[in-house]
Amino acid sequence: MKTIYLAGPEVFLPNALETLSKAKNLCESYGYRTFTPFDGEVMDEEGLSKAKKIFQENVKLIEQSDIVIANCNPFRGACIDDGTAFEIGYAYAKGKLVYGYVNDKRTLPEIVSSRILTKQHVSGYAIDEDGYLLNEDFGNSINLMLEFSILNSGGSLVLGDLESVLKQLR
Repeated sequence: MKTIYLAGPEVFLPNALETLSKAKNLCESYGYRTFTPFDGEVMDEEGLSKAKKIFQENVKLIEQSDIVIANCNPFRGACIDDGTAFEIGYAYAKGKLVYGYVNDKRTLPEIVSSRILTKQHVSGYAIDEDGYLLNEDFGNSINLMLEFSILNSGGSLVLGDLESVLKQLR
């Protein structure tokens, strides 16, 4: 039985355990053994020790998985959750098959400018309040390093949700 690791910001939801339990059940209904970040062995740790243990356990779960499926929707801003970004890159580096899903496949500059305040710059590109030019404009929907980690792993960035990816894997 192939295994999946679910990456995404769902761990920050107030009902994270319930949400991820439903996601695991969905994956298992498609015939996959499924891991979430909550499946690691994190006992009575505190502070940075707990953070380090969560990191180690999530890395171990990714290493035990055949496939990583990542929620690539914007989180706390205009771009993907940074922990999810790490998990995508780590999975790619380990030779795992990586899929991502988004609910918006507009170009990254369109997505960013719809979520944060921008203004025109003399260069002709939009600029954010911190003075940075808008993200790369190559037609990608998420950061190019992440999108090509997904694509070059043999996976794809799917418009839809977790079940859309599972249907594509079928």
